[in-house]
Amino acid sequence: MNYLLHILTMIGLSIPNILGYNLIFGRGKFLHFGPIATSLFSSYAMFLTLRETGNYLSAFFVGLLASLLLSSFFAWLALRLESDALGILTIAMHLALLSVVLNWSSLTRGALGLPQIPRITGMLSLPVFASVSIVIALLWIFFMVRVHRSWLGRELSALAENRAHAEALGINRARVTLSAFLIGGLGATITNTLYPQYIGLLHPNDYQFSNLIFFILCVVAGGPGSVRGVVISIVLLTSLQELIRFLPLPLGLIGPMRLLFFGLILIIAVYIRRKEIFPMQRSV
Repeated sequence: MNYLLHILTMIGLSIPNILGYNLIFGRGKFLHFGPIATSLFSSYAMFLTLRETGNYLSAFFVGLLASLLLSSFFAWLALRLESDALGILTIAMHLALLSVVLNWSSLTRGALGLPQIPRITGMLSLPVFASVSIVIALLWIFFMVRVHRSWLGRELSALAENRAHAEALGINRARVTLSAFLIGGLGATITNTLYPQYIGLLHPNDYQFSNLIFFILCVVAGGPGSVRGVVISIVLLTSLQELIRFLPLPLGLIGPMRLLFFGLILIIAVYIRRKEIFPMQRSV
């Protein structure tokens, strides 16, 4: 029963961040590989503040501000760079922030991470934490469905199909891009407020490149831009990721096997959905 609650908690914690990324990468077709960088920056800003102040409310707002600032910077880059340059630069930003965290050990404790992250009062037991995570995830799903059906979702799709024609129709590209990235940053803040509390540790290993692969896999396998499809892929892939632990393999092989298995799924999903991921621009 406890392991089932653990899987439900992991699913609930993953949904806000990945659905926010789906809006940018899936619906907007931005070649953005910086959601883990946003999570890393937000998490460390939040929990370093918590360590100094002991106040979760002020720590949350510092983390939210950090997330929105970096998301705004990524939006600024998206407005000025071609897709391939944006992808390369966002990966570079991720690696740069991870390097800072690992090497500024006097502040971040480097590879040791920040231990003993306290939980918010009232969320100490696993059933309560799982329930809160699922409720927040359901509210976020409802919010994202509304966003995808709103002017923002329609204008994002129009810009992804043909930017020049969309701008000729009066769509404000800067407003749409910034709005999408800020919503993604908000989703990252929600996830990264809860996840370190759940495991009681903030560690740089949770923000490695393999996590970015999992985000991309969930979006591509579920259907870029589809809220329902991405939620289903999060449920299935998160469950699979946790159940792989039970394979009769040496502990040192479980991690590599998981990456190989997910890599195979990603290759197949990209091949099947290549027209959705790399759409042809309309000529009229």
